[in-house]
Amino acid sequence: MYTTCPQNFNPSKHQIEVFSNPARFKVLVWHRKAWKTTTAYNELLRWAAAIQGTYWYVAPYLSQAKKIIWQEPAMGSRYCPREIWDKRNNSELYLTFPNGSVLYIMGADNPDSLRGPNPKGVVFDEYDDMKPEVWSAIVQPIMMANPNAWTWFIGTPKGRRDLFRKYQYANDQIEKARIMGTKSEWFCSHLRADLSGIIADKELEEAKNTTTEDFFKQEYLCDFLEGAGTFFKGVDRCVYKPTAEDLRITKYKRYNIGIDWAKVNDYTVITPFDLTNFNVLPHERFNQIDYNLQKARAEATYLRYNKAHVVMDSTGVGEPIFDDLSQRVPNLEGFHFTESSRKDLLTNLQLMIEQQKIQIPDDPILLNEIKSFQYVLTERGKVRIACPDNQHDDGVMSLALAVWNAPKKPIDVSKQESHELIQEFDSYKMKKQAKRYLGIKKYL
Repeated sequence: MYTTCPQNFNPSKHQIEVFSNPARFKVLVWHRKAWKTTTAYNELLRWAAAIQGTYWYVAPYLSQAKKIIWQEPAMGSRYCPREIWDKRNNSELYLTFPNGSVLYIMGADNPDSLRGPNPKGVVFDEYDDMKPEVWSAIVQPIMMANPNAWTWFIGTPKGRRDLFRKYQYANDQIEKARIMGTKSEWFCSHLRADLSGIIADKELEEAKNTTTEDFFKQEYLCDFLEGAGTFFKGVDRCVYKPTAEDLRITKYKRYNIGIDWAKVNDYTVITPFDLTNFNVLPHERFNQIDYNLQKARAEATYLRYNKAHVVMDSTGVGEPIFDDLSQRVPNLEGFHFTESSRKDLLTNLQLMIEQQKIQIPDDPILLNEIKSFQYVLTERGKVRIACPDNQHDDGVMSLALAVWNAPKKPIDVSKQESHELIQEFDSYKMKKQAKRYLGIKKYL
């Protein structure tokens, strides 16, 4: 008995438009709950059942792909019940079909796993959360060698990253084909929640009122926002060029110092922060130096900046350093990094930058570090704040530690100076009165 594939699937108008277009490469920029994954998965099933070949469903992480397709009853078993497939491998995550086709469920977090039998069809789900090299270095050469193979790029925007570039390229190719009177190999679809009618107006209004503006524009309106995935915003408005006066240390100034210790190939960074004007001062950055020398440098910096309050990373290699250095630096505070405390630390720095409370020196290395921090999706599907794998974050962490426990506003130097002068004067008067009293006492 013939079994149709896929089953239990009644495509909507916007899905039929995609299915009916013969283009090899399709870019779907659809809002949340627009059935992107459902559409792509059913296309893979349709091809696998009809034409013998190898097919890939690729999510940013293997664990994510497993949850979305393999373990989700409303997805895997609903559209591909037992009577459709031949064999199911739960360890390698693939299905075989009676006609010899194989459908693999894969993750882009292990690019080497994508090397193997040339696929006839590939779906990249949430493409903006993947490294572009997965396409350019692995899949694209396969597609170019096989004119009958096809690829889908689907997702919601994450700023102007590779999904944006693919969408632009698809539009350009479609326009060129129109002008030349030919058929384009590319197709693109842009679906906004306020126009699709999929999400009720009441739910959409609720989402708008309970999320950030950028999040709503990206996830529901599918806007490609410049720098939307960037964690630190408004950095350039906080940049200054330190003058000799900025760098001058006076006895009335107060400072914080943040220290992030080197781990393996990282750098140790010591960042002073002037509490009297909220200027971040040029940092010291070094690596591959004996820890005893590093501790000596830290102590010297502490003394140079008027015995400043020092906040240092006391996690891992920092723990024994903290124990030793605390004997010589009384104003030492250890900061223990956990997932939660790291987020709090970076969020505090983020607010100080966005509100332009601090001034950051015009240092290309530090500024590049700050601007590289983004929201990224972890293997478990959680959002994390991180910089790219090939970049250091030591300068940012040191800076974040330096401003961690800063007061709400800069210390007024004039008031501080006056206060201390009054204290000195009162002390002088007390001494004179004491001397006078002692002198009188001799005659009593």
